[in-house]
Amino acid sequence: MSLDALLGGSVYVFLMIFVRVGSAFLIMPGYGEQFVSPRIRLLLALLISFILMPLMLPDMPAAPSRPGDLALLVIAEALIGIFLGTIARFMMAALETAGMLIANQVGLSAAQSFNPAMSGAGNAVSAVLSMLALMLIFATDLHHLLLLAVVDSYSLFRPGEWLPLGDAAQHLARVLGDSFLVGMQLAAPFVVIGLLFYLGLGLIARLVPQIQVFFVGIPIQIVLGLLLLGLSLTALMTYWLNRFEGQLINILQP
Repeated sequence: MSLDALLGGSVYVFLMIFVRVGSAFLIMPGYGEQFVSPRIRLLLALLISFILMPLMLPDMPAAPSRPGDLALLVIAEALIGIFLGTIARFMMAALETAGMLIANQVGLSAAQSFNPAMSGAGNAVSAVLSMLALMLIFATDLHHLLLLAVVDSYSLFRPGEWLPLGDAAQHLARVLGDSFLVGMQLAAPFVVIGLLFYLGLGLIARLVPQIQVFFVGIPIQIVLGLLLLGLSLTALMTYWLNRFEGQLINILQP
């Protein structure tokens, strides 16, 4: 007896659901991080696909008779999953932008460290903000909203239909622009204070040339920058969480 007959003809439905869910989990923050075991991600995607299979069974198109048609359906589902994961990942990139700008103003731009959230090297401020964001996503149950976005995508993108590439590209461009704007807004207080600080150092250097403003100013810049970061960190992350949640709600709205 074949596997498809054993499972009541649901292997095709399970495959289609798994392609969309699995491709989204490859990119989504929290689920798609490099430090998460691939086995855990695979088992989670398989489990969610199995749970969704009875719900999605009536809406699935008929199984194609040719392998080429099946390959096209798999590609279409994978594109939808990648699209959903990229939206959430773009909002994580806002913290990388903010961390880079803050590190430049604080004087820690040369302090490079591994950023697990971005799977690459970066400055220490970006690494702290990214890891804190991942912790807050799970602490505030926003990871449930990520799962809900994947499940609710079946009402927006019907199974078997191609992703509207033009509209999807425009939406991703808007999300990327919004991500850069959020990063600039998060770093705006540090940019303003850093500019004033450098203007003050320049004024001191002109009035008292004997003072080595570089050796005097750098320790003060680091101390004041870290103090400001510690005082404003709660407000910064709260604002980012609201914008992150807003992007997910845009997906869930019909």
